[in-house]
Order: sequence, then C-alpha cells, then structure tokens
Amino acid sequence: MKNLIIKENSFPFVIFYTLFAIGINYCGSILAETIVFPLYLDSVLSISVVALCGYIPGVICALGSNVLLSIFTQSTYLFSICHVMTVTFAWLVFNFHNKKTDKSYTLDCFLWAGFWAAISNGIVGNMIADLVFAGNTGRPSANIVIQGIYGAVPNLTFANNFGGMLENIADKTLSACLSYGLYKLVLYIRKRKSS
Repeated sequence: MKNLIIKENSFPFVIFYTLFAIGINYCGSILAETIVFPLYLDSVLSISVVALCGYIPGVICALGSNVLLSIFTQSTYLFSICHVMTVTFAWLVFNFHNKKTDKSYTLDCFLWAGFWAAISNGIVGNMIADLVFAGNTGRPSANIVIQGIYGAVPNLTFANNFGGMLENIADKTLSACLSYGLYKLVLYIRKRKSS
C-alpha cells in the first residue's frame, strides 16, 4: 500500500503536506511551552509525513521543524538527531509492514513507530540534555516533570533521564495517534474523490 500511496501523491501534495506538518510541529512545540504542557509536541505529525509521503519528505519535515525551533526557541540543532530518529524508526516500521502485507498501515504500525521513536529520543535526547544543558533544557514544561520526580527521588541524573523517558513515551504515543488520524483522513478523502 505504501508504494500505491506514494504513486497517488502529486509533488504539490508532498510539498504542501510536508510544510503543513512542519508548521504544526512548530506550533505544537510553541503551544506546549506557552501553556507549560509537560510534553514536547515538536514532532506531532512527522510520522504521518513518512506514511503519506515517504522517508525523504519525513527527514525534511524533521529537520525543518528543528531548524525553526532552534531559531525561534531555546532548542538546539543537536535535537535534530532526535527528530531524524523519529522519522527513521517510522520508515523502518512501515517498511517491515510493507514486506508482510500490501494493506494500508494500521494503528499498530503508528504506535510501534512512536514507541521506537520514544525509546531512541529518550536515550539520545537525555544525553543531549545532560551534556549540553546540564539536565536543564530551559523548557519549563520539561522541567516540571523532572522536578516532580526529583521531589520523590532526589537524584538529578535519575530524575532527568526517567522524566525524559516518560515524557517521550507520552509525547510519541500522542504523535503516533494524531499522525494515524490524519493518515486515515487523507485515505478517506482520496477514497471519496475516487468513487
């Protein structure tokens, strides 16, 4: 089904959807910081870009989102590694699915993509936060969770790593579900147009 989906995509759709996802990723991160929501929301649609448009547009979405965040927020370009890992794991999961069946992607595919992205982002993101920011990312929303864990277990390294992992799991689960919803919406619209 992935090859069929990519063949159905026109170049303008791929460009539009990738730019749309970059904008939503950026706005999600800004919203999370503004309302001090304890998730990152900086890659909420990245998985859907891979599902609908392919790996290269997914990487462009990942890098574009992080470049905007690095310019306009206190993020760093180093977190581009995490964004690229998110789309890479999505691509690997979708390719594994394609080898087993030619049916459209299921919610399970999106959740597995989100799970592997959460684990990889949790490990690498925590290393970046520890090495570059000394455990303080400058994001109040991220620091709230760490402060809560630190209150229960007064070990900053543990609180930072455990909190980062919990936030990534919740963040990527939400991202996977939102991406799946948009993926299904695009498939539904295409089906309606073709009938």
